[in-house]
Amino acid sequence: MPEAARLVRVAVLAAAAVLVLLCAAVGCGTAERRVGDLETVRESGYLRIIVRPGFLKAPVHRLGRLDEPRLLRQLAARMGVRPVFVEAPRHDLVLQWLREGRGDVAVSRFSPQALDDSAFEATAAIAWVEDLLVAGHSTRAADEQQLDGETLGLYESASWQLDAWPELSGKVVLALVPETVRLEEVLERVRAGRYDLTISDSMMLEAARHASGLRLVSTLGPRRPLVWAVRAANPRLRVAIDHFLFAEHVLARGRAEPSCRDLAAIRAAGVLRVVMTNSSTTCTVERGGLRGFEYDLVSELARRLGVGVELAIPPPRTDPLIWLEQGYGDLACLHEPLAPGEGDRFLVTVPYRTVDLVAVTRADDPVPAGVEDLAGLTVAATRQVAAICRELPLEPPMAAAEPFTGATPATALLELARGRVDAAVIDSDTAHLELTSHSHLVAGPLVLPELPLVWITHGGAPQLFDAADGFLSLADRSGLARQIGFNYFSSWEPPQAADQPEVPDGDLTPYDEVLRWVGQQTEIDWRLLASLMYEESRFDPDAVGPGGSSGLFQLMPMTSSYLGVDDPNHPMDAARAAAGYLKGLMELFAEAPMQDRVAMAIASYNVGPRHVIDARQLAREMRLDPNRWAGNVETALLILDDPEVAQRFPAGTCRCRRAVGYTRRILRRYRAYAEQFPPA
Repeated sequence: MPEAARLVRVAVLAAAAVLVLLCAAVGCGTAERRVGDLETVRESGYLRIIVRPGFLKAPVHRLGRLDEPRLLRQLAARMGVRPVFVEAPRHDLVLQWLREGRGDVAVSRFSPQALDDSAFEATAAIAWVEDLLVAGHSTRAADEQQLDGETLGLYESASWQLDAWPELSGKVVLALVPETVRLEEVLERVRAGRYDLTISDSMMLEAARHASGLRLVSTLGPRRPLVWAVRAANPRLRVAIDHFLFAEHVLARGRAEPSCRDLAAIRAAGVLRVVMTNSSTTCTVERGGLRGFEYDLVSELARRLGVGVELAIPPPRTDPLIWLEQGYGDLACLHEPLAPGEGDRFLVTVPYRTVDLVAVTRADDPVPAGVEDLAGLTVAATRQVAAICRELPLEPPMAAAEPFTGATPATALLELARGRVDAAVIDSDTAHLELTSHSHLVAGPLVLPELPLVWITHGGAPQLFDAADGFLSLADRSGLARQIGFNYFSSWEPPQAADQPEVPDGDLTPYDEVLRWVGQQTEIDWRLLASLMYEESRFDPDAVGPGGSSGLFQLMPMTSSYLGVDDPNHPMDAARAAAGYLKGLMELFAEAPMQDRVAMAIASYNVGPRHVIDARQLAREMRLDPNRWAGNVETALLILDDPEVAQRFPAGTCRCRRAVGYTRRILRRYRAYAEQFPPA
């Protein structure tokens, strides 16, 4: 080999070796060992996830709506950290590595029974599965009663499964599967006849059934939870994960599938899905409630249409207009001027307000005297505004760009504050609301004056477009849009109501720590308790309702007495009682999926559980699903609002329509809380 070629080869091999070492030390995260709780995870900036061999390539993790890698990435994003997957080379090392501090959470096909060790705790369920006895077609046994000396392939670390099913004891011969073999490969070995049998959960079998050669012998027991594992010494991390999973079950998996709907379908569903970002001009959580210029205006449209409002907030780094095009919302209310040519893709309403585009710079930089001074500068803006800025006749052109897909005006200001750009261009309404809290940023020259704001629907919704267009025309003529704009964008702020406690900056309620503690004790997401508290009392501990209800959660005297509450006005006592009561109501509907169980419990909190039980019976009569809320029990509850229908049922007449609205408001607020506040 020539000397030059030999030296190149040595250099390449050396570089590869360095890369491998870097991956082992940094990318895989196995070099660092730490056992700290949630605070340590957040301080480090990343969540280390120990996974079994082959996890990231396993199709079983992406069955139906369950996508574990995506779920884990979302968990890390909600915590404000980066996910790092640490793949163990052996199944029996997953929990060992967790114990040693090589990761923060362990992921495999865990059952709580497999974590019967004081060192670990199981999270809430990510899914429910059945344990199945699976055979290849060469095995003759029709059920577990006919087994006679067949080989059962299991990992030694999973041999507890054989102990859990005494009906298999003495009938099979245990064949230990090497711990390095992937779970999917075990089923392949059964298919090939290397083992006669194995125990697989129902999701694993579903993923493997794309090919012939496997059959179900029997179901070994009732459904069980599929869980993740954390160290028992990290209770705050476990609670944060549980609250995240709780929100995912109640909110994310209960969301509608993408559908391009027009007005008739929206009215039939009873809800208008509004594509909106969380920003100061659209919708924010303030003093416990949802408020914002766009939210207030579109809520008035929904009220006139006779439907509710559901926020369709795009996932991180997703263009809101693509989210609308894909059918995840019906109407986009973004409080942004439309980019040139963008209107060709959509139906665009009449303008309802105009805004100026203004430049913002850092206070310690020279302030541009005019728009000409922005020539050649690097400028952050939203996608729509950046497209408008690139049309300006400047020489050299302004380098206006969106920081990332789906960025908001607040993101542009953050890019400027971090020194990544020379300036930001935002609308005047955002400047009015945001710059008061950014003393190091100053408004610069006017870039473009009086650009129109519009609402947008997809091309398949002409009736909705007509309704929105007509409403905005009327809102402009009547002064409604100007009045709502005055409420948000004038310099006057209404005084704080005397009976509504001030919410500290950065908090959700005046009682966040109380709710967090109670949420940890009862395993109910504290953000759901906050949504319930706001609906009941607007955070006023001295609130008194009709019929004698009182306190933050408006407990009736009989309920307070039953729950052992001496003072329903005391925040801790009231929160513990309300959470315990809500948890008991959820247990009444234990056979229902989590999101439906929570919805029925909330309705029961408002109207009493007997009426919800009646609605479930009516749902059965109507051939609806009594274990599903949306479109099923919810529909039956609306029908029970009719006294002639209700009198046929044990609980009698009921203000059930009010209970449906109450439940929708709480879940909608909970969705917003879950979007804006971390799980614990």
